[in-house]
Amino acid sequence: MCFRCLNINLNHMKLKVIFCWVLMMIIYVKAECQEIKLKNSETSIDYIQALKDTLGSLSEKADNAFFKMHCNSILAVINSKYSLNLADSTFLINTYKAFINGSAANAQNMSTYLQRKLPLILSWVSPTDRTVSFSWLTLPKDWDPESKYPLYIQLHGLWSVASNSIEYMTYPYLHSPSNSTSFEDGYLLSPWGRGNFWYKGIAETDIRECMEALENILLVDPARKYLSGHSMGGYGAWSIASKSPDTWAALGIYAGALWYYPYLVEESIAQALKDVPTYFVCGTNDGLLEINQTAYQLLEDAGNWHLQFITFSGGHEYLEQNVKNMYLWMRQFVKRDITTDIIHTGETGQSGFRIRCHPNPVTTTLDIVYSGKANSVVNISIYDMQGRFMEDVVRGAEISGEHSIQYDASGLKPGIYFIRLKSGNATVDSKMVVIR
Repeated sequence: MCFRCLNINLNHMKLKVIFCWVLMMIIYVKAECQEIKLKNSETSIDYIQALKDTLGSLSEKADNAFFKMHCNSILAVINSKYSLNLADSTFLINTYKAFINGSAANAQNMSTYLQRKLPLILSWVSPTDRTVSFSWLTLPKDWDPESKYPLYIQLHGLWSVASNSIEYMTYPYLHSPSNSTSFEDGYLLSPWGRGNFWYKGIAETDIRECMEALENILLVDPARKYLSGHSMGGYGAWSIASKSPDTWAALGIYAGALWYYPYLVEESIAQALKDVPTYFVCGTNDGLLEINQTAYQLLEDAGNWHLQFITFSGGHEYLEQNVKNMYLWMRQFVKRDITTDIIHTGETGQSGFRIRCHPNPVTTTLDIVYSGKANSVVNISIYDMQGRFMEDVVRGAEISGEHSIQYDASGLKPGIYFIRLKSGNATVDSKMVVIR
């Protein structure tokens, strides 16, 4: 064999050795990666099981029924998932660590929830589709479970966090504890709403069912239920309230995405909401400003006397101070106090008579608006809740159509009063709330 042929063979052998070495390294690295992945997977499973065990133990030892409910609700949401993906596992691992090391404001202690630093989780099995759904539940300040409280529903906007039920549920544990003072006089429900489905169909059903779940275990004032939402949540609040206007004492629309399908900014919807006090807030640079202004104008044209439109310098951002201002405005309304509450006696056929007042509640001066279908002599008087006569406002006037008169309520003590319109044998009453 010539030297040249020998050299070629040696080169071939070197290439084979190098190839084999590279192949072995690839196999080794792949095996190492698989082992690391397996170890990480085993670690995730261990952490998740540890979280379940922790929740189970906390539930078993809890002497507070609502903390027990909270732990069991988290377990129900986790167990309802057929399989946990990598994102689910990551959120649950971090939640376990937050529970253990106290980074979630001591999530193992009921006092944290009583201080409103964290929301409880309230879950239920939907009677509609048998799916486990849930809501954050923030308790009232200085909560007494035996007392009756207002209920606030706050609908989230289009949010990537809400697209994953595990991420939405664990979100409060993986971020800074809340120090919000909004909604502190009542229960605050922040429902998952099945994610980002614009509160239509089963997502709308979720809102009704979360209210039912709460009212099955706690006392809610039926005259003080409030609905609000941001962006997509504003659309949801507008849509849901238009179908159930008698439920809500007031409505809050924060930069509502009211252009969504089906288009709901129209006269018929405004007519449905004409007796629901509504608060709008929107940034001056928000592309949704115009559609919210249109909705406000439709409500005003429909005769809604209880409206507020606030703008701020900014875009679509969700600011705590705006939320608090909206909450403080909504909470002044009580459903039984701001509706007309017409009571007919005697000649009930004369149903064309109507009386209402604005603003209501009132601190000093208000406008009393009254109307009738035919010319007639009328009296308008003020009575207290016990039916005792206080004073006359109008005596002997003739009406045809709608009229308005100013009344000074500064001489009345805080409380609930009736404004009574009489004409012949017909009587209609409207409630007036005086506050200081």
